[in-house]
Amino acid sequence: MHRPRWKLVLIWALLPITATAENAGDSLDLEPIELDPMVVVASKSPRPLSDVVGQVSVIGADFIDRYLVESVDELLRYEPGLNLESSGTRFGTNAINIRGIGGNRVAIEVDGIPVRDRFAIGNFSDSGRVLSETDRIKRLEVLYGPASTLYGSDALGGVMAITTWDPDDLLAKANGRNFYSLRGGYQSSNDSIVGSGVAAWGNDNNGLLFAATWRDGHELDNQAVTGTSQDKQNWNSQDYFLRYTHDTQGGNRLRITLDDYQKEAKTNIDSLPGNGRFRSTTSLSGDDSDENRQLSVEYQFNTSWGNGVMRAFDVNSSTQQLTHEERAASSKPIRLQRFFQYDQEFSGLELNLFRDISLAGSDHHFGAGIELQRTDSSEFRDGLQQSLVDDSITNIVLGETLPVRDFPNSRTDELGVFIQDEISLGDGHWELVPAIRYDRYDLDPRPDVLYLEDNPGAEVVAISEDNLSPRFGILYHVNDDLGIYAQYVNGFRAPPFEDANIGLDIPLFNIRAIPNPNLKSETSQGVELGFRYISSSTRLTLALFDTHYDDFIETKARIGIDPESGVLLFQSRNIERARTYGLDLRLEQNLAGWSESLENWSLSGAAYWSRGENQETDQPLNSVSPPQMVLGVSWSSPDKRWDANLTGTFTARQDRIDVTAGARFQTPSWVTIDLAAGWHINDHFDLRIGVYNLADERYWRWSDVSLFSPDNPMLELLSRPGRNYSVTARFQW
Repeated sequence: MHRPRWKLVLIWALLPITATAENAGDSLDLEPIELDPMVVVASKSPRPLSDVVGQVSVIGADFIDRYLVESVDELLRYEPGLNLESSGTRFGTNAINIRGIGGNRVAIEVDGIPVRDRFAIGNFSDSGRVLSETDRIKRLEVLYGPASTLYGSDALGGVMAITTWDPDDLLAKANGRNFYSLRGGYQSSNDSIVGSGVAAWGNDNNGLLFAATWRDGHELDNQAVTGTSQDKQNWNSQDYFLRYTHDTQGGNRLRITLDDYQKEAKTNIDSLPGNGRFRSTTSLSGDDSDENRQLSVEYQFNTSWGNGVMRAFDVNSSTQQLTHEERAASSKPIRLQRFFQYDQEFSGLELNLFRDISLAGSDHHFGAGIELQRTDSSEFRDGLQQSLVDDSITNIVLGETLPVRDFPNSRTDELGVFIQDEISLGDGHWELVPAIRYDRYDLDPRPDVLYLEDNPGAEVVAISEDNLSPRFGILYHVNDDLGIYAQYVNGFRAPPFEDANIGLDIPLFNIRAIPNPNLKSETSQGVELGFRYISSSTRLTLALFDTHYDDFIETKARIGIDPESGVLLFQSRNIERARTYGLDLRLEQNLAGWSESLENWSLSGAAYWSRGENQETDQPLNSVSPPQMVLGVSWSSPDKRWDANLTGTFTARQDRIDVTAGARFQTPSWVTIDLAAGWHINDHFDLRIGVYNLADERYWRWSDVSLFSPDNPMLELLSRPGRNYSVTARFQW
């Protein structure tokens, strides 16, 4: 697809006055590979990676800068085992998948605050998870595998923790009490432009940061065959961020943050009309909006007996989606309008305490915490049907009387209490990590007249669950460079409100989704073995994992035909046993460790292989992606004014698919080569450009199409972009 290049011309015109906040000042005076970074996600307090039991990935702001990252999708581009799940051309990315476990089973936090759940029903209603604007990200950490011992019911598959900038982070780069920057960028993959600005002020005790990012773009480019109808989209987003910090004389810090995110998208869905259930549809379009507003207050404190953090937050999010459909080719021509709204409000309190003590020849890093969270969730669908013959209007849309609620208004209250001790023995050669968490989960459905009218006689399910999630890890430091670890960890996830109380009736297709009063909590038992080699120039890690899941929840599974009504029934149900297992290998190598002549070169690599099984049916889990390997080489000039990065991604064919519910499109193997380079023109001005998929490979990501049949007309549109480029420029003072 080709559009006028006026936007690109505008960006080039803006280059002299544009900049980014991520790496101000000496941003291209690149730091050496951070071989043993401090990580927080594994213990909820900073610990050296070499002392962590478990697989952790760390992505810093330097990566965001060097690789021109403009979305979370691109942030995880070179992370095998991490995938973004997609809902097609209209709704796009909506969830994170870690080692084959995704959706709401992965805890996502921004500065310790959870993001909203995803909810989807039918073809016209899909609310994804709101993630952080990449301009705000100082650091991303991913903890792989079950992590309920520290993070509770949402962390059955793992944790993705994002840390954003504080004012003093930017002021330190500017070496002053004021910092200002602007940034502009363009991406050809979705014809998008970005404008971003940040300002920070501070003195010895106070700091203030204000940032704003504006984006405008179109549908993701693809490699569909000639003649394929395209789903055209126009979207824009705005993110406004305000943070105040105050440091006390005693070394404590108060942090107050306001964040406001809004996105709007208009989509013409031209791929579906005339096909399958849309065979009489002549036009289909969507008008969608998303809002997320957040207020948080955090107090980090230090005392003579330890340190800790107290946090309070309130988050309000709303998704509204309007769909217009015209069926002029029907025997009874009609115009349809559907409206969907999903609201979630949650607030919480958290207190974590940490203390280092020595007892009987052993050193202890002791941590304990308590978390309280209340979440109110509601959903609403409405619509109208208009005859194109006589213009009559009714609220009965394709046999369904609207408005309706597909689950009752629901309140969930969650309480979590954890205790963890990291014990150092034998002069630091051994580390033992025992931990346990208690969770209390209460689901209180609050059906109103609207829900009861649409679901007469439905049994509304209230849930109260208690659970203990233990963990035990052991780490042996063979020497200063090499460590070997093993851990056993439990996971837990209470039945979500939408699975317990779903109620959906579509008479036109003779189908109905019904609640499940007997739905059980999901649990898991995982074992992970690994080694980690960290020297002055090398970081090499290997993790082997095997996780067994009990009562895994399959959302809206087909359960058969009701003998009384003849209606095809769907119901969320438990899969008695499932399993995922595999390996994860990672390497960061400064080539100066091999030869002094290569001191400006570095090598990176990652490989991931996994299998997933439904042990009830002996079928593979379709949520598990095929094996993948990433290899990259980086160079910077001796004066640090130039740098370049060449990265190859090698992905195997998806050859393990469960087709018992219908045929699935089988993604072929693919290889992409990317090149990114930067020029540090002077102390104030930087320019970067990236060219991706250099060989113009035609390919699909399995996580984008795992639910699609081979004849789905949208498949061509979900192929990834061919050769494309990005450019970004920044100016700071």
